[in-house]
Amino acid sequence: MRNLKELKWSDLKTGIFFLLGLGFAAYLGLVIGKNTSIFTGVTTIKVMTRDVNGLAENNFVSVAGKKIGTVSKLDFSTQNDSLFVVAELKLQNEYANLVTKDSKASIRSLGVLGDKYVDIKAGTGKPVKEGDFIQLVPEDGLSALTDNAKSTIEKLNTLLDKLNNGDGPAGRLISDKQMGEDLQKTVMNLRKSSDELTRVSAELHNGKGLLPKLINDKSLADNTEQTIVNLKNAAAETETLMKQLNEGKGTLGKLNSDPALYNNLSKTLISLDTLLIDLKKRPNRYVRFTLF
Repeated sequence: MRNLKELKWSDLKTGIFFLLGLGFAAYLGLVIGKNTSIFTGVTTIKVMTRDVNGLAENNFVSVAGKKIGTVSKLDFSTQNDSLFVVAELKLQNEYANLVTKDSKASIRSLGVLGDKYVDIKAGTGKPVKEGDFIQLVPEDGLSALTDNAKSTIEKLNTLLDKLNNGDGPAGRLISDKQMGEDLQKTVMNLRKSSDELTRVSAELHNGKGLLPKLINDKSLADNTEQTIVNLKNAAAETETLMKQLNEGKGTLGKLNSDPALYNNLSKTLISLDTLLIDLKKRPNRYVRFTLF
């Protein structure tokens, strides 16, 4: 029977290989669990945000949709009394040069309800180095869409409440019967006015009445225009004459403004009239004929 206290080299070798196998399996599990590669080095960069939107450690990092690394760590950080989350991104060295200092990262979702990941849009600057920060641009996700939909529904409910309560012009239009009837009458009047305008337009087009003739007959339009010009000139001359009368200028103006001149002229006309009457009665008194 074999003595348990006696150990052979083969038994010891078997135990050593077993322990090494366990250690290697544990390491493989750790590496695979973190989505990292055994055979490549990594470059760690960071992003800072107020809300990671469900991003978790070990989620992958991509450029143009291709995986180039993983999210290795999420830590809180306070900046100017504000709380932020700093995410460390481990990039495989073979792809790290694709990420530049002016690159922009965003947190996206695989499908509508899928896991979150970090997508990086490469820039044109210098490649990042260990520990560099790059800008994180907020991405409208499902939560933002839900908030917008909720806000829209709330506004719609408020509008419907106002309509039901008769608030505002639209609400009064729906709830106030008299206002609805008045609006209907207004629409009918507008329709009649439109029909009347259509009729007038047709008459103008067909040349009936004075206005169409003025529009279509050039000679009549020219004569009418000249008549209007003459009327304007006559009105201007009349205005000038009235101004002279009011200012006492000219013979008529003096007659209008000087009573003495008017009285003298009136007496002269009376005397002349008397003379003419006497001449008719006794012409021989004023006219004599002589023969040689």
